Amino acid sequence: MKLKYSLLSILFLGLAYGLKAQEKKLDTISTETGNITKYPDKITLRLGLTNDSNSYQLTDPSDDFSITIGPNQRLRSNISLLFRFIEINVGYTPAFLKFNDDDDENGKTTYFNLGTRFYYKKWMQNLEYSKTKGFYVDVSDLNIGEENVIFPDFKVTRIGGNTSYIFNENFSFRTIFKQNEWQKSSAGSFVPTLSYYYSEISNESSSKDKVFDITIGPSYFYNWVINKRFIVTSGLLLGIGYSHTTSKSNNEKTTSDGLNYQADLTLGLGYNIANFFTGININSQSFNHNTDGDYKLSDQHAYAEFHIGYRFNAPKKVLDKMNKLQKKVGL
Repeated sequence: MKLKYSLLSILFLGLAYGLKAQEKKLDTISTETGNITKYPDKITLRLGLTNDSNSYQLTDPSDDFSITIGPNQRLRSNISLLFRFIEINVGYTPAFLKFNDDDDENGKTTYFNLGTRFYYKKWMQNLEYSKTKGFYVDVSDLNIGEENVIFPDFKVTRIGGNTSYIFNENFSFRTIFKQNEWQKSSAGSFVPTLSYYYSEISNESSSKDKVFDITIGPSYFYNWVINKRFIVTSGLLLGIGYSHTTSKSNNEKTTSDGLNYQADLTLGLGYNIANFFTGININSQSFNHNTDGDYKLSDQHAYAEFHIGYRFNAPKKVLDKMNKLQKKVGL
């Protein structure tokens, strides 16, 4: 794993320096708005390679017991199409990207996600859907045997998103996530965020949990521009809210309610020129549920991603329709 990401880092730096000669083209395709460079007439195509995963940790403090069930991680691809205030993201697990060969040990995991993000003035709206099937428990954490416990029918379906308000108009939120804008000089912003997710967790047909989480809290993001082409991005969100869980097992149904705590950390390194950009992003999101006096459940979602992207001219018909749409909605 370390070797793989070292190679990706070398590729990232090589692409960045190899394309430096194209810098003079920037003014011909961009629009300068305060402290932000925008590309209003460009459609952006972005490809990411990520080890996205969603795991669950169940802890019983009274018995000093903890167990983690997670998917068999592998490299996945994410394709994004971005144009002005609209983003569409699709992720899946193609067979040719299967770098790991441990299905016999950890089971086979299938994964699919679909998401969109759009902006309205200082507001940002993110929506996403994901489905993961095939999880396992590492027995080395439990000392119960030599072979991992595999749950091929364990499935997690998750839908939700978040709504954020960006206070500083000279801060580019889009530079952090998809790079269809670029921060010209270092800036940060306070970004209060409301998050909401609904998850269905099932194992075969005998057991199913339905979990609804909603949290609200402050976050702060900062773009540190090293020079006009390199940037370091960061963000931290801390939230508190409500969690409701409905569990069904062998025709018996139980419900529980309680507090929910959210922590979300984002780090990234990016490079940008006229038509091309690339970077590395790391994100960790955790929901800690206190819905039962004896047990604590932690829902952990994390990924590390390497991405490259290219901007190309939008067709005139697309530009005309987008201009009419933005005029109608007041953008």
